[in-house]
Amino acid sequence: MSIKATLRLSLIATAILTTANAASAIDGDDLPPAKPGQCFTKAFFPAKYTTTTERMLASEASEKMEVIPARYGYKTEKIKVSDGTEKTVTTPATYKTVYVKMLDQEESTKIIPVPARYQTVTKKILVSEGTERLIKQPAQYKTVKQKVQIAPARTEWKKTRCQDRGCNQSEVVCLIEIPATYKTVTKQVVAKPVTARKVTTPPVYKTVKIQKLVSPATTRVIKIPAKYKQVPKRVVDRPAGSRVIKTPPIYKTIKTKVLTEPSKTVKKVIPATYKTVTKKKKIAEGYAKWVPIVCKSSMNNTTISKVQEALKSAGFYHGPVDGVWGSSSRSATRAYQKAKGLPVAGLSMATMQSLGIY
Repeated sequence: MSIKATLRLSLIATAILTTANAASAIDGDDLPPAKPGQCFTKAFFPAKYTTTTERMLASEASEKMEVIPARYGYKTEKIKVSDGTEKTVTTPATYKTVYVKMLDQEESTKIIPVPARYQTVTKKILVSEGTERLIKQPAQYKTVKQKVQIAPARTEWKKTRCQDRGCNQSEVVCLIEIPATYKTVTKQVVAKPVTARKVTTPPVYKTVKIQKLVSPATTRVIKIPAKYKQVPKRVVDRPAGSRVIKTPPIYKTIKTKVLTEPSKTVKKVIPATYKTVTKKKKIAEGYAKWVPIVCKSSMNNTTISKVQEALKSAGFYHGPVDGVWGSSSRSATRAYQKAKGLPVAGLSMATMQSLGIY
């Protein structure tokens, strides 16, 4: 319960008791010394509190597995896709004219080039090496129960009847022992820590087609027999020949993906976290006390106007200075008493002295 609510209940209780005992005489044993004409009211002084801060554990330290993926690079490789080609070029024969009896044309030869033969074959090359990656398996938890103390054992005074045990009073107090109280709480603990599983993917290959030489280029020689007649004839000055022209092999450069650093797991420690909790502790109990107030007979227009002016100067009253003790004047007085730490008890003499009127 707040101080404001406690004060309100105290004032209501005081008003009820005052009304109930209005017809009977007031026992003045607990009243302070007073002179005739002074008025008092019972004011409640609220309990005093202090605020303390305490550092509490918010979450315990833990560990987590961090997966560092594998690293890859590229390398270039030169492969032969063709062995090169061979081409035969023929050189025709040259002739000259000679006069020989009956020989029309001498024996000669004819060279026919035979081209090289090739075969298309397929070759399997590595495009990308196999990869590895780690799949993180989450931690598993279990629920356990733990018995914790919520109140320590203590002793307490209890009232009881005498019951003819040699005591002189009708009531006595006894110091009794109250045992400690406990409560069972449940919490989650790690049953199986975080793990990682390695998954491997196979290497990737690519099939390419290349030309392979089966038989080189050659020539075939055809013999032409000589012809004779009594006419001039043309004879071979230089026989026909041939030469082979070769083309170089053909290569292709490809880029392949290779593993440079395998994947791995790193254990990372997560430190515990804390939070600051603010607690309110009572340092003094509230109490009721008789305080002097301005009597109703002294609440004239002049006194009320002085109070209104003083409250307006202090910044608590915003109404007219008319000498009328209305709700605005009473609200401003209560606000001033709360701000100055004075007991909220009507227009008390302590309030008048604080305002500088008395």
